[in-house]
Amino acid sequence: MLEKNHRQKRRRYRAVIIDGKKILKTLLFISAAGIMIGIIISAFYGGGKDEPTIPTETGEAENTAASAEADASDGGLAVEPSGSAEPNEKGSGKKTAAENFKKITRYIVGFDPFTPSGVVASEVRGAEIVNSYGIIARGEELLPTPAPTEPPAPEPPADEGERSDITEINAAQNARYDDYQIRIGNETSYAVDINGMLEEPLSFDMSGEGPKVLIVHTHATEAYAAEGAVEYGRDESDRSMNTSENVVAVGDEAARVLNERGIETLHDTALHDYPSFNGSYADALESIENYLAEYPSIRVVLDIHRDSIVRGSEMAKVVTEINGKKAAQLMFVVGTDENGLYNPDWRENLKFALKLQNKIDEKYPDLMRYVNLRKNRFNGHTTKGSLIIETGSSGNSLSEAKYSITLASECIAEFLNGLK
Repeated sequence: MLEKNHRQKRRRYRAVIIDGKKILKTLLFISAAGIMIGIIISAFYGGGKDEPTIPTETGEAENTAASAEADASDGGLAVEPSGSAEPNEKGSGKKTAAENFKKITRYIVGFDPFTPSGVVASEVRGAEIVNSYGIIARGEELLPTPAPTEPPAPEPPADEGERSDITEINAAQNARYDDYQIRIGNETSYAVDINGMLEEPLSFDMSGEGPKVLIVHTHATEAYAAEGAVEYGRDESDRSMNTSENVVAVGDEAARVLNERGIETLHDTALHDYPSFNGSYADALESIENYLAEYPSIRVVLDIHRDSIVRGSEMAKVVTEINGKKAAQLMFVVGTDENGLYNPDWRENLKFALKLQNKIDEKYPDLMRYVNLRKNRFNGHTTKGSLIIETGSSGNSLSEAKYSITLASECIAEFLNGLK
């Protein structure tokens, strides 16, 4: 009997499934029906009555612009538009009431129920991004999506064997000037007193035993044009791993001249730009520091390079004639600390370069280009006599580069011997 009583007290429950889509459709139908009824009523009974305007971000911006324009043209006084409709005009009142009702409805429901795009945008997440109704409402022009265009065809590679001219230029520092003076191509923001530096003594000398000069090549594979070349192949490399063809051969000549004239010189012939050109300065720095640790007597570090000057399709060679023989023109490059790297003695390096420039100019006034002062450090922090020497350019021949470095090294040796 107890079991029976329990069964009598049990109730049956029916599962109810709530269909959100059906509820949404029902609400939309009711809202649409109410809206349509409201439109009919407002059309017949709302004529002439002013309805509140719902401010929108776009409307506020347009009103602000219009007010500013009116203030500017009418001395700050608001002017009523001359073509506005009279409020007691019946047809106009019905139209205004209907439009105001639509605005209020859009503001309340959060979307435009009077257009399919507005209804869809209210249901699809992200559809407002592509919904153009707001653009149309502001009267802005809708431009069609431009048709995809073909990417520009790459320029055809130069034909194998295509060649261009090698042009001789005189790049001496005073070639374009009537007066003679030492000139600096200053690419930094630092002011330089050339005459003051020339008068100041250097902060080092050549006294004592041991090697005094180290020659290195940060970009050792830089090479030269063929002897007597008047043109070059555009697809040909201007670098060489062969140390008898690249700037290492120029360094050999400089070391020979300095050693013969009593300046003990070491020559680092490592290819610091191989295999990694981007890491060449770091690789050269490690080598320089090793030399300085082993030979603390070193006072001067000369980093011998070869410049590259290409104008359009033409390659330039910087050249002058000395004693009836062509010589590649040279350029001292001095780094600074302007790019943030530690280089406290860059002014000492510049002073050294200016004094060498002055010494060489006394004997060979057309051999040197201007002194180039740069923002980069170029390992100039290693000594107070650290310089880059650009020996000619890629259009010069190796013999022209060797000849010029021989002439310059003779002057450098004479100057350094005066510091003993």
